[in-house]
Amino acid sequence: MVRRSLVAVIGILLVPLVLSAASLRIEGDRAWLKADDVPLPKVLQLFEQRGVEVLVDPSLTLHRISGDWKNAEVGRLIAQLASPHSYMLEWRSEKSPLGDLFQISSIRIFSDGKQSVACRLSPQGKVLDVVEGENGVQYIRGEIMVGFNQESSIDDLKALLSRLNGTVIEVIDPPGLYRIKLNDDMSVEEAIRIAQAHGGVAATEPNLAFPTIASNILPLTGIAEGINLNLLPGETAIAVFDSGLDPAYADSPFIRGTYDALDPTAEISDPTGHGTLTSLIAAGAITPLGAKAAESGVPVLSVRTLDKNGMTSSDTIMRALEYAVNSGVKIISMSWGSEVRSQFLENTMNFAAQNGMRLYAAAGNEPTGTPVYPAGYSSVIAVGGLNPDGSQWENTNYGNFVERYEPALANFNDLSYAGTSVASPYAAFKAARGVSE
Repeated sequence: MVRRSLVAVIGILLVPLVLSAASLRIEGDRAWLKADDVPLPKVLQLFEQRGVEVLVDPSLTLHRISGDWKNAEVGRLIAQLASPHSYMLEWRSEKSPLGDLFQISSIRIFSDGKQSVACRLSPQGKVLDVVEGENGVQYIRGEIMVGFNQESSIDDLKALLSRLNGTVIEVIDPPGLYRIKLNDDMSVEEAIRIAQAHGGVAATEPNLAFPTIASNILPLTGIAEGINLNLLPGETAIAVFDSGLDPAYADSPFIRGTYDALDPTAEISDPTGHGTLTSLIAAGAITPLGAKAAESGVPVLSVRTLDKNGMTSSDTIMRALEYAVNSGVKIISMSWGSEVRSQFLENTMNFAAQNGMRLYAAAGNEPTGTPVYPAGYSSVIAVGGLNPDGSQWENTNYGNFVERYEPALANFNDLSYAGTSVASPYAAFKAARGVSE
């Protein structure tokens, strides 16, 4: 494994940007749009990329857009884009560290009297648009995250947005960050450089992307306890951040709830099955090989943080943490990791831990001795893996950052899974039941 550092993240993309024939910036009720013979759905996708829900009647014939709108009132702009069809707008006021932001939240385009038939422009099942810098650091295309000094004002934010031709698509508070969408004519690297030099900015990072720590899939191994789907849960809940949950298990007595942090409007799903496995382990419904089956379970909040390619991002993890905190969960298990260290994520997890959250994370499935994150953060309990006989699993990561080891093999759906992503939810399960460490 190649050691990577965020310090060197400002690199040239290996994947070149394809310049778009349209660009968009939104600030409050004003918008700047430039389009050169672009189909209206493509223009509307620019609004989606900036956090606006777009619903369109699929039976409509939509035209192509050309024009250059500068500092246009958003309502009038949408009226021109939607013409001759009807439209409806919704707005939201969002609190932020620098002051309230008034932003458009929804656009609906439809035939007269048929607003109910409008459906989402883009289908559910979000896949992160991950690109890679020349040093191997991965992040989300066209997005940066910015934190401001305490003495900064909303005018500092507006001035930066003007320089970047960018749009705030999300406020994450805590820790007080602005997620900013760029147009294709500005790279993440250039935006980072501008933000670092901008007055009032305390710190900035790309919206980093991280891979799952996937379990190794093996032929069925050993004798397991089977799945206990009738296990009654106790009081202390665990949030499992992984690939989601198979809806077939959503009504199990130990599933407290579900949430898709990638796409909060989507129904829960699990495109890989990994999140279902880890959720069942955290609940006690699946017992890892070498462990003793429990007589009582743990309520689990299954949170989807990984897309079908096994990738997550800084904003997704922060959104998941906020949801878990607001749901009253005190223990979290995470099965993703990277050698890239994010100061923003570290601050977020430190804040969660300081407010009573216990964070567990898989230590990694490569025995390098090098920390992976989030397991390597001081506020997170890194969990390594054991064989069923209690010996150290040969593929577990190790080192001073690993605080404990738990069984790393489990059977599920006629296969065996081996990895520290089995050990982490089991450590969280034991913590929730008050089992001595």
